[in-house]
Amino acid sequence: MPSLYAVTVPMFVRGLKNLDHLLAKAIDCGVDETSLVEARLIADMLPLTRQVQIACDTAKFAAIRVGQAAPLAMPDDEKTLRELRARITKTVAYLEAVDPAGFEGREDAEVILKLPSTEMTFTGASYVTDFALPNFFFHLTVAYSLLRMKGVGIGKMDYLAGGGHAA
Repeated sequence: MPSLYAVTVPMFVRGLKNLDHLLAKAIDCGVDETSLVEARLIADMLPLTRQVQIACDTAKFAAIRVGQAAPLAMPDDEKTLRELRARITKTVAYLEAVDPAGFEGREDAEVILKLPSTEMTFTGASYVTDFALPNFFFHLTVAYSLLRMKGVGIGKMDYLAGGGHAA
C-alpha cells in the first residue's frame, strides 16, 4: 500500500496546479471577473472564491493533521482571480516543502476534526481516504464547474492535466 504521503501531497499538488491553470485561463477569457469569483452553482452553495480557499485548506490541513507539518496561517481574504492564484502558489510551495517522514506510521493516529456543529474522529488513514481526498476533489470539481458554467473555455483535459502533467 502506498504511504499516506504518496496518496496525499503529490495528488494535492497536481490538483492545485491544475486549478491554477484553470484560473489562468479564466483571467484571459474576457468574462467579467466579479461574475466569476462570485459564481455559485445554486444560491446555497459557496462561491468560486470559497471553493478555491477550501481546496487549498483541505490540502494544507491534511499535511498538518496527518503529516505533522507546521501550521500555515492563510486568511480567507482573496477577492480576485490573481489573489486566488497566489493562494494556490503559496499552498503548493508549502506542500512541496512538507517532510514525507512526518506521515510515516500515522495510519492509525487519531485525527480530530472540529467543525462548528460537530466533532469527527478519524484515523490518519481514514481521514485521508474518507474526508481529505473526497473533500479536496469535491471543491476542485465545483470550481471547474463554476468556470465552465460562466463560459471559460476549459475542458476535461484542463481539469486532468492543466498543470502540465500527463493524464
